[in-house]
Amino acid sequence: MTKTDKPLLSRRMKNNLSCYLMCGLPILGFLIFALAPLVISLYLSFTELHNLNFNAATFNGLDNFKTLFSDPLFGKSIVNTLYAMISVPLSMVLGLLIAQVLTRDSLKGKRFFRTLFFIPYVCSTVAVTLVFKWMFNTEFGIINDLVGTKINFFLDERLFMPVMIFITTWTGTGYYIILFQAALTNVNPSLVEAAKIDGAGPIRRFFAITVPTISPTTFYLLVMGVIGGLQSFTWFQIICDPIAASGYGWGPGDSGITIVYYVYNKAFATSTGLIQGGVAAAAAWVLALGILVLTVLNFKLSKYWVHYDS
Repeated sequence: MTKTDKPLLSRRMKNNLSCYLMCGLPILGFLIFALAPLVISLYLSFTELHNLNFNAATFNGLDNFKTLFSDPLFGKSIVNTLYAMISVPLSMVLGLLIAQVLTRDSLKGKRFFRTLFFIPYVCSTVAVTLVFKWMFNTEFGIINDLVGTKINFFLDERLFMPVMIFITTWTGTGYYIILFQAALTNVNPSLVEAAKIDGAGPIRRFFAITVPTISPTTFYLLVMGVIGGLQSFTWFQIICDPIAASGYGWGPGDSGITIVYYVYNKAFATSTGLIQGGVAAAAAWVLALGILVLTVLNFKLSKYWVHYDS
């Protein structure tokens, strides 16, 4: 090795070391905060655990899964979660329509409206939910003042979930607007002009050109929306915890219990006082498998409607 090779080797070693450090920290974080809890929860799903001491867990085979699928409350949580996911297509449709308006050249104040619509998404979920809780309050809520009557929205089983869907749709639409607006700016204007020359109207151009062109963005938003929708929790916890403390269950007719909320209740015994860590872990794994199945299904079906060559 010559003298000129030594500085080169030293720089290469430093570069390699910096690369290992930059790659190693995220990998270490994944191992500690993702993979380790994943393995622990899988182990706990086959054990009986009634406290937060993992050493006290005793193996019980598939008993937790039997308990899970024989629990009517878990079945109710699945139905409620799927019902609440109506907010995903609603947010996507509203986001696309508003983004289409915001991309018009004749519209003034685009940045203002873009910021205005995005603010709900970046606001604290807790703060937003509490504001809506006050707005829908029976005694002094502004919604009842506008309606001119007193409706207890959060204790009426027919109205509870529509109100929750309204809240989650209002909160999430801004995110879809921003991403759809970015996608719409990439629509090839020459295709639009060619369609105009051929006599295609605005609606025909929208479905024949715009929708296929932005389909990769739509697909991404659909996958992420489904994953997020299946994990609905915070809004329901804030609304339902006081209701449960008053003896009304998890919303009227348990209409506020979602899968993640069910896991939370079992893991921390917020309702019965009896921790069921094994059942909570089993429910979490059922949810994880459900997310995996729906995500794979989305990818399988995407080949029929997602176009990457537009």
